[in-house]
Amino acid sequence: MKHRISRILCTALCCAPLLVHAQTDEKETSPQRLYKEGQTLFQQKAYAAAIAPLKSYIGLISKENQPLPDVGDRLEAEYMLVCAAYELRDPKSIGLLRAFLDEYPDTPHANRIYALIASAYFFDGDYDNALAMFNSARLDLLSAEERDDMTYRLATCHLKTGNVKEAAAWFETLRNTGRKYAADCNYYLSYIRYTQGRLDEALEGFLSLQDHAKYRSLVPYYIAEIYLQKKQYDKAEIVAQNALSAHSRGLDAGHAAEMSRIIGTAEYHFGKYHEAMNSFQTYLDQNGESAPDRRDALYMMGMACYQCGVYSQVPVHLGKVTIEEDALSQNAYLHMGLAYLQLADKPKARMAFELAAASDADLKIKEQAAYNYALCIHETSYSAFGESVTVFEKFLNDFPNSPYADRISNYLVEVYMNTRSYEAALKSIERITHPGKSILEAKQKILFQLGTQSFANTQFEQAIGYFNQSVALGQYNLQTKADACYWLGESYYRLNRMPEATHHFNNYLSLTRRKDTEMFALAYYNLAYIAFHQKDYPTAESRFRNFIQLEKGENPTALADAYNRIGDCYLRVRRFEEAKQCYAKAENLNTPAGDYAVYQLALVYGMQKDYTEKVNMLNRLAAKYPNSPYAVNALYEKGRSYVQSNNSRQAIATFRELLSKYPESPVSRKAATEIGLLYYQNDDYDHAIEAYKQVVTRYPGSEEARLAMRDLKSIYVEANRVDEFAALAAQMPGIIRFEPNEQDSLTYIAAEKVYMKGEPLSAQASFRRYLQSYPTGAFSLNAHYYLCVIGKEQQDEEAVLEHAGKLLDYPDNPYSEEALLMHSEILFNRRQYDEALADYKKLQAKAATAERRQLGTLGVLRCGALMHDDTETIHAATALLAEAKLSPELRNEALYYRAKAYLNQKADKKAMDDLQLLAKDTRTLYGAEAKYLVAQQHYNAGNYAAAEKEILDFIDQSTPHAYWLARSFVLLSDVYVATDKKLDARQYLLSLQQNYHADDDIEGMINERLEKLK
Repeated sequence: MKHRISRILCTALCCAPLLVHAQTDEKETSPQRLYKEGQTLFQQKAYAAAIAPLKSYIGLISKENQPLPDVGDRLEAEYMLVCAAYELRDPKSIGLLRAFLDEYPDTPHANRIYALIASAYFFDGDYDNALAMFNSARLDLLSAEERDDMTYRLATCHLKTGNVKEAAAWFETLRNTGRKYAADCNYYLSYIRYTQGRLDEALEGFLSLQDHAKYRSLVPYYIAEIYLQKKQYDKAEIVAQNALSAHSRGLDAGHAAEMSRIIGTAEYHFGKYHEAMNSFQTYLDQNGESAPDRRDALYMMGMACYQCGVYSQVPVHLGKVTIEEDALSQNAYLHMGLAYLQLADKPKARMAFELAAASDADLKIKEQAAYNYALCIHETSYSAFGESVTVFEKFLNDFPNSPYADRISNYLVEVYMNTRSYEAALKSIERITHPGKSILEAKQKILFQLGTQSFANTQFEQAIGYFNQSVALGQYNLQTKADACYWLGESYYRLNRMPEATHHFNNYLSLTRRKDTEMFALAYYNLAYIAFHQKDYPTAESRFRNFIQLEKGENPTALADAYNRIGDCYLRVRRFEEAKQCYAKAENLNTPAGDYAVYQLALVYGMQKDYTEKVNMLNRLAAKYPNSPYAVNALYEKGRSYVQSNNSRQAIATFRELLSKYPESPVSRKAATEIGLLYYQNDDYDHAIEAYKQVVTRYPGSEEARLAMRDLKSIYVEANRVDEFAALAAQMPGIIRFEPNEQDSLTYIAAEKVYMKGEPLSAQASFRRYLQSYPTGAFSLNAHYYLCVIGKEQQDEEAVLEHAGKLLDYPDNPYSEEALLMHSEILFNRRQYDEALADYKKLQAKAATAERRQLGTLGVLRCGALMHDDTETIHAATALLAEAKLSPELRNEALYYRAKAYLNQKADKKAMDDLQLLAKDTRTLYGAEAKYLVAQQHYNAGNYAAAEKEILDFIDQSTPHAYWLARSFVLLSDVYVATDKKLDARQYLLSLQQNYHADDDIEGMINERLEKLK
């Protein structure tokens, strides 16, 4: 162990300067002489010089064949070496001192060694380890000078580790035992008293150090700060100013900044706001970005700006005060709101007042803020989450005795009349025990608006409930009652309840005083359609003419449609010239309804037997409207025109063109049959047989196939080839036989009669027995159809799928469209979207009517969207949107799905076009989400100004779909963070947190962003 400590000492001190000695003989280099030399130098505190002889001494006595030295001398030599390392601040001194203690645990120097180790830790800033070692030493056993040094370091360690009580005790002890540290002890004791709030004692101590060279540049800060806390602002100001002038060179930047703050605080309390602004600005400029500014200084700076009318700077400074929830933040928010009012920025004022009113720190401030918040809500008509009603109610509940109470009550009535927070307003009115006339009139309007809101979201039954309640309060506002009647008519019309719709449209026409509105014209338009569907053509024509007279050109599509329908009414009574005039007017309006007008004109010419002009019109339709849904029928009618003109060759060519272009259309079945009939009539039996065979094989189970087999039978009989027909009939698919079985027919008819009696269960059993006996009988398709209908009535999905599937084995039978509808609906509801999609596509291709075609396209759209097939979705949505008569609900749905598909395809511009159309009506769910997505697209593109404008417009419009408005608030905070408006971002998030309480992901978004803004 002795050898080890020697090696440590040698290694540690090898870099110390060596004292060179001239050695003349062996006697001069004796161990004893080296020891004495080292000891003398050590005692003279020449620690660096002492190291060399002491190391040489230890080196010599460690050699072999040397006489054993005095043990005490060796210990002393090693002790002096480790002490020298300590005194020279050797980085390894702690390890050397600890190694010495390990080697000589009983050394009389142990107490001092502990103190030296503690002191070494102290110099390293390791105060916890220093304290531990000081606690192992008895400082009173050290020399007086060293005792005081160690005591000062011990006291400082306690202060640094936060134990001010122990620190004060040791500083007090040190001050009483010696003079060396008297000033230091006085300073630290004064500082401790200051932190303990014992201001008078602290002030006395600091005052005593004003002329001390070491502390005269430090104590003025504490003296001035104590005067501030004692509210002796004049003294604080004088001390700070003197310090800045007398010690300007000696003050560090931090203390200079603090002096400016103290001067500003004094000036603020003396009402010298302009001077205070300048002083605080100096403080803020000098404090630097790394040092946090004091909240009280920022508060006074903001308030000084407010008092001086520098309103733009008030939020800049007071906004930084609001990081904690206390009275200071509450008052800061209040004055930020007042400043925003002066800047005419009511939305920001509203949020500031809202946050001040949310705090209970000071109820007087809360009342003032709540009143101003209510005023801002009223003046801006703001009601993102129903605040326009709830804020007034809350004020009256919280401050019933407020001097503002009467004024707030009057405002509440105005809010009922003008709010967009309909549900909140209705709940508020329901709580009023005895509502007056103005309140009930407001209630009538609110119920009407709730009805239109439900209507916009296709909740027609709910809309009817609201409209009926509004009508029941009709004596207060007759126009609102009239408007409610109109929308009752619209709601019943959408539910296909035409008698009720007619009743309410007529009520509207008799009640309304506004005869020059679009709604007044549309009431006649809707009544006309109801009469038209009821085949009351004179009434329909009259109502359509009423609409045309009232229409001001704002709705050319409806105007063209009205002319078309009047033309249809004339056509029904064979007033051809009047019909042609109406169709011509419809086409001239250049709307999507023009193709129907041209098609009907062609039909009229055909009815007048002017087949040349009919063909001309049909060619015009094909050229002008190549994608018209009437293109298929137009080709067929063109072929019929050639038939009626006895131009068989041209007729056959036209029908073949139809078969080539539209092979799946039901019209193609008729065209194929026409081809066979034309050959038959021209005695071209071979071509007729070939054509009819194609009808039977291509369209098995269809009525056309039945007719083709009938004509084939006639041809073969006439040609005396009966056996050939019998063989053909036996091998052909479908339901035609040469000699129909009479029992087959009677069995089916019996089952059908049971169904017609209204006995579906018995009929179901009968149809099943029929199919068991005649699975491919003449009426098997009819039986499968009825079993489909019964299965649907009984909600037996398996039965519907089974029998609809049988019908679809013969896709061109008379029931194929109905089968596709029932089959696809079940598959869709079962989320078998790929199979449902196939059905909807078939329906889209085969449908004989525009309504059925629309159902097929809509099914394709929904399946494509749910399968995330963007191409299919875009194609189907575009086809739907091209239709002339598309309900607003389906238009919105198509736009929405197409926009989402475009977004997935990164076709942002196309998506934006659709989203902006949807976003015009934020009452609907699609519109609300679209409004948010438009803003999100602007944000993603870095167009923050456009994103902000879009969101603020959304907030102004409001919506019943609060989730998307809340998402927009979150997005607006992101916009403000991106544009370095963190205060605005935080305020919007806090406002959202205050008012939105749904159980969804919004709370997490708020908390995440608020955490980042801390």
